[in-house]
Amino acid sequence: MIMFKFKMNPIAKKTNIANFYIIFRSLTQNYVKETVNAHEVEHHSNMKDYWWNNNGPLNALHSFNPLRVSFIINGLTNMKKIETKNIGTRQSLENIKILDVGCGGGVLTEALARLDGHVTGIDPSKELITIANDHSMFLRNKNIKYLNESIEEHVISNPESYDAIVTSEVLEHVSNKYGFLTNCVDCLKPGGSLFITTPNRTMFSWLSVKVIGETFNFIPKGTHEWEKFICPHELQSILEINCKCDTISINGLSYNPFTNRWSWTDSTDISYAIHAVKST
Repeated sequence: MIMFKFKMNPIAKKTNIANFYIIFRSLTQNYVKETVNAHEVEHHSNMKDYWWNNNGPLNALHSFNPLRVSFIINGLTNMKKIETKNIGTRQSLENIKILDVGCGGGVLTEALARLDGHVTGIDPSKELITIANDHSMFLRNKNIKYLNESIEEHVISNPESYDAIVTSEVLEHVSNKYGFLTNCVDCLKPGGSLFITTPNRTMFSWLSVKVIGETFNFIPKGTHEWEKFICPHELQSILEINCKCDTISINGLSYNPFTNRWSWTDSTDISYAIHAVKST
């Protein structure tokens, strides 16, 4: 796993057009009241029948789990949140309270619960929460809970409640990124970790996700709007300046649709994972 400390250089720290645009766009969308896009919810709800089909249109989500879980485990280990006796065991996440924002049908949520994490999955799609609840019955794990609500609804009764928050392959579907991220961080305990995976907004991601991915049906058509993608430095600016978080690491991600395999890479040109920690 490639891990490195990412420090923003002086040029990136300056207020530039990209940073101003994304923050201004978010601020003008009444972030306190709404971060949910009805069209996005409907599109993903329509995938409910094959959410848990490992060989279906969402097989990339399933094959992504090993890297996502290791990213979260390694991040929490580095922050000394995992008890020494539990490192590398099936109890790695014992006593750790986790929120999976935009959990969908629960693919990642269940994987974290299997490691003894106390995991709550939230999603604005009623259909997907139903799928998640139905599937979790086979898991018979009392550490998992699903709620049909958005992050702005959840934060009202759960401020500073979680040790870790995960939002994987969700941010690219959110128009109001500032409000979404602010609400996520508000749910974190001081010193808690935020884990995000999302595509970059580059020519390479456009070719990979929109052109190749959707043309060859590796990704269901209409799943992504390239204009909603966010660059690492833009995301880091929001987290550090507006959400008072410290960036711990940024890792490049690569997906091979022909082998259905994910891997870590030095390049963030297509996709990346970011780990940030809320200031104490």
